[in-house]
This record gives sequence, C-alpha cells and structure tokens, in this order.
Amino acid sequence: MALVRLQLHLSMVHFLPSDIAPPTNVDSVLDCFSSCLRYQQCVSLIYNRNNKQCYTYPGRLEAPFWGTSINTDVDIYNTNRDGHRCSSHLGYDFNSVINVCFKIHGDVKTSLSSANRTCVSEGGHLIRINSRSKDDFIFDIWRNGLVRIDGTCTAGEGWKYSNGDNVTYFRWQHGQPNSICGVGWGKNLASARSGFHDVSCCSGYPFICEIDM
Repeated sequence: MALVRLQLHLSMVHFLPSDIAPPTNVDSVLDCFSSCLRYQQCVSLIYNRNNKQCYTYPGRLEAPFWGTSINTDVDIYNTNRDGHRCSSHLGYDFNSVINVCFKIHGDVKTSLSSANRTCVSEGGHLIRINSRSKDDFIFDIWRNGLVRIDGTCTAGEGWKYSNGDNVTYFRWQHGQPNSICGVGWGKNLASARSGFHDVSCCSGYPFICEIDM
C-alpha cells in the first residue's frame, strides 16, 4: 500500500475530524500501518511518535502547509486506496466500502435548484442512491428525517437522475409516491429511514452531495 507522508503540528490535533476512531496503543508506526491494512475502511492513519498511539480514519486527511516542514511528534499517512480524489478540503468524506465521496449539507433547507447548484459548484451532484448497499449507507449516516437526493420525475420521462440516466432503484415508504409523475409541482426524490418520498422541487430540504470517483 503506497503512502504519502504528511506532518501535523501536535497542537493542531484538535482540528482532526470529530468522528475519527479512538487511538490504540502500538509499538511502532509499522503496527499502525498493519492496523490500517486490516481495517477495510481505513484510508488515512495518524501515528503519534511521542506516546505511540495510532488513529485510523475512513477519509483522506490533509495537513496545513505551514506544518509540513517542522519537526513534530505527529505524522499523517494517506494511503493510495480509493478516495485520493475526494475533496476533503471542501468538507467531503470518503467511504471505501462502497467507494463514495460525500458531503452532508444538513444545516440548510433549500430547493432542488439551489441544492443542485451547490453540489455542481463543489464538483459533484446530489447523491444517487442506486443500490441497496448505498441505501443502507445513507440509512446509517442520516437519521434526521427527509434529505434530498438525486432523482427527478417529469411528465413523459419518468424518474431520471440529473445526468439523464433512468432511476432504477427505489425503496418507497408506504403510501409513496403520493402524486402522479409530472402533474402539478415537479417532484424530486428524498430519502428517510422509512423509505423514499416524492417531494416538491421548490420545498426546502437538507441534501447530500456526491463526487464521482
């Protein structure tokens, strides 16, 4: 597994993601590498040479440029596992199990057109739930009601993703969809733990973006 070594000043550890795995005690940096290799979702690791603690993370970690030329006790190693194109500097995270680069915009509620513009400006699109594994993944990371995903219904065309492909995977909540495709307001897919909904394109919902890997 090829590695790219970065350095991070010890005082900047609090800038690491809040969901990073708790540290484990190891004998050497090689043991830390071995831990990462055994963990399928590990994309990056941190080794503290001072107390010999190892952190693993399922996304790509970046060190600030001003911390790369000083002698420190903390080293970051990014592996060459899939995820090296995931824009962590824009707040995206990578899941190596289903190979998805994603960002949750959970603190805003906006229309479909506004959500699309945001995702495109970041180099991606609304996330496409096109398989059971991806559906289960969203089920795990989003538990706060409806969240907007890719998929729009128009008269005469049915459900399509924003790239023009047909939507083929659905997990409708009981009673959904509750309107005829293309009649009245435009309809967009939204996901919840209970299943998919058809929602108004104009209504405000949080959303999840995805960058193709």
